[in-house]
Amino acid sequence: MSMTDTEAMTTLIKQFNQSSAQVMDIKTTTFELHLNKQAETVQTTSTQPHQTVVNTPVSAPTPTSETAAQAGGTTVTAPLVGVAYLAADPQQAPFVQVGDHVKAGETLCVIEAMKMINEVPSPVSGTVKEVLIKNATMVEFDEPLFAIEETTA
Repeated sequence: MSMTDTEAMTTLIKQFNQSSAQVMDIKTTTFELHLNKQAETVQTTSTQPHQTVVNTPVSAPTPTSETAAQAGGTTVTAPLVGVAYLAADPQQAPFVQVGDHVKAGETLCVIEAMKMINEVPSPVSGTVKEVLIKNATMVEFDEPLFAIEETTA
């Protein structure tokens, strides 16, 4: 699949999650997309050789972290659907842990989507107050990942 197909699917999934529709089917020359909130799965099938089928849970958007809201902080959310990893390698330490000070732009975690690794940078400088996901878990678009208390300076 091309990046255009990936971007199109990501956009469609986002719009579907924000809509009141319960089922949506889309078929193009390069992929098929079946979304069903009632069955709580997403299926994507490519018609090109050597492509895979992806099954991803779909649910209502998760509320933002109360910790970040109470502290006047920032909740960092997933920019795409994929598997989130808190470290670059299972043998290495996590990118960040609770209590760590991060700078804006510093990598908090990575999300693997369709064999592509995407870094998730911190949008602000501050202290990591909460890690809201576990390592190697599937995350949805806009799912809260980290709570960061912003620092001024």
